[in-house]
Amino acid sequence: MPEAHGVWLIFTILLGFVPLETVGQGSCAQAPNPSARIICEQLHKWDTNARSVPPKPKAPTLPAIPGQAALVGAELAQIPTSPYQCMDLNCLCGYIGGNACNVKARRREYRTLSDDERQRYHAAVLALKRSGEYDNIARTHAQFAQAGGAHSGPSFLPWHREFVKRFEIAIRMVDPTLAIPYWDTTLDGALPTPSDSIMFTDAFMGMNDGAGNLVRGPFAGWRTLTGRPNIQRRIGAQGMLLTEQNINYVASANNIAQVLSYTAPRQGCPANIDFNALEYTHGNVHLFVGGDMMDQSTSANDPIFFLLHSFVDYIWEMFRNRQNRFSRETDYPPDLPQCSSFFHTSSAFMSPFEPWNNIDGLSNKYTDNMYEYAPRPQCPACGGSKYLFCARGRCASKIRTGGNCQGFTAGEDACYNGRCVGGRCVGGPPPAARPPVALRPAVVSQTCFNEHECCGTWAANGQCRSNPGYMNQWCKASCSICRPTYAMAGNFLSE
Repeated sequence: MPEAHGVWLIFTILLGFVPLETVGQGSCAQAPNPSARIICEQLHKWDTNARSVPPKPKAPTLPAIPGQAALVGAELAQIPTSPYQCMDLNCLCGYIGGNACNVKARRREYRTLSDDERQRYHAAVLALKRSGEYDNIARTHAQFAQAGGAHSGPSFLPWHREFVKRFEIAIRMVDPTLAIPYWDTTLDGALPTPSDSIMFTDAFMGMNDGAGNLVRGPFAGWRTLTGRPNIQRRIGAQGMLLTEQNINYVASANNIAQVLSYTAPRQGCPANIDFNALEYTHGNVHLFVGGDMMDQSTSANDPIFFLLHSFVDYIWEMFRNRQNRFSRETDYPPDLPQCSSFFHTSSAFMSPFEPWNNIDGLSNKYTDNMYEYAPRPQCPACGGSKYLFCARGRCASKIRTGGNCQGFTAGEDACYNGRCVGGRCVGGPPPAARPPVALRPAVVSQTCFNEHECCGTWAANGQCRSNPGYMNQWCKASCSICRPTYAMAGNFLSE
C-alpha cells in the first residue's frame, strides 16, 4: 500500500539506512558520472518548469464495485471518443475492423522481426508521418506545460505506458497485424563498438552523416517538429546503453520507490536521488543516441524513441510480474510535494490524457487486453534472427560491414553477411533497405461525448463556469468544448 511505503521510507531514514546528511538533497553534484549529471539537470529543469504550471483539479475518486475490476477514467465514457481511449480489443475493433483487430499486439525485439514485418512497420510509421498523426503524437511529449507528469517522478513509467500504447494503436490503425517492437539495447552493448551495430544501418534505424543528420535509411529526410529537414543523431558520442545490471535492479526491486522513483527530489524530501532508477538509466540511452533524443522536448522526433520506450515498459513489466494483481494496480509511492510535483500524485490527471489519472497507468488491462511481450532473445537461437548471434552465452547484435569485431576469436558469427578480418567486418553487402509499402492513412478522428450521464444537469446549473477543471474534461459536449458527432473514425487503408 502507498501509506506503508511512506512509513517504510521514514523508518529507513530514522534507522540510519539512508545517510542523514544526504537525505532530501537533490544536488546533481552527487551524480556518479557526467551522463548521470546531464540527466539529473534535465529532470530538475523539467520539475521546476512543471511546478510553475497551475495544478489541475485532481481526478474524482470513483466508488469501487464489489467483484468487478477497477475502471480507468476513460472507461466511464458511454462511447470512446477516439480509438486511443480503448482498453480492450472489442473497443479497438470498432475502429479498426477486420479479424486482426481481435489479436493482442505482441511486442518483439526489433531484430527478430522478419524483413517483411520490419518493412511494414517502417511503412506504417511513415504513413503516420505523412498524415500528420505522428507529429500530433510526438508533440504531446514535447511540453512540460501539457505533460508535466511525463518526467521527474513516479508517473514517468505509467505516463509513458499510456503514451506508447496510443502510438501502438495508431500503428494498428495502419496495419492491425503490427505491434511496436522493442529495442533491447543490451544486444548492442555486447559489442566492442555499439555504434557499429546493424541497428544503425539503412535497413533498420538508418545512418547519419558526419554532421549528425539522418540521411540514410527509412526515416531519412524526416522533417522534425522544430522544422529541421533531418533527424539529428550523435550515436555513441556520450551516454551508454542499458545493461543487465540496470534491468535487474528494476526487475528484482523490493520497494516501489525503486521503480516509480522520485528522480528530482527537493530539499526536505526523505529520499535521495536514485541514479539506478529506470528514468535515469534509460536516459543514458537517450544520450547515447544523441541529437534529437538528447532532450525531452525533441526526443519523440526520432522513431527510435518508441522502440526504446517499448523496452523500458517491458522492464517495468518484469517487475510487475513479481507483484500480485492487486498490488500492480494500487502500489504507488506516497504523494510528497518535496519529492515530486503535483503532476506525479497518484490521483492527478495524467495530462494530457484526461480523463485518465496516474494510478490508471497501473491497470492490468494494458497487458491483459492490449499487448504482451515476447521473451528477450536467448542463446543459442537468439530468436531465430539472422541479425543476432550468440557470444559468450548471450545474444548480441550483428556488426555492420566495416565495423569493429575485435575480441570475437572463438568462431562467433559476429559480422552480418561477412567475416572478421584484422578486427574489422569484411564481406558481402549489408541487408537491403527496400522501399516500404505505400499506405494511405486516414486521420484519427475525435468524437465528442459527455463522459457522465449527469453532465446536462450540471451544465444547466452553471457547473461549466464554476467547476471547469472537472466539467471541461468529463462534460465536453454539454460545456460546448467540442461539437457532438456520431461519425466513427476512419480506418487506415492500404493502397
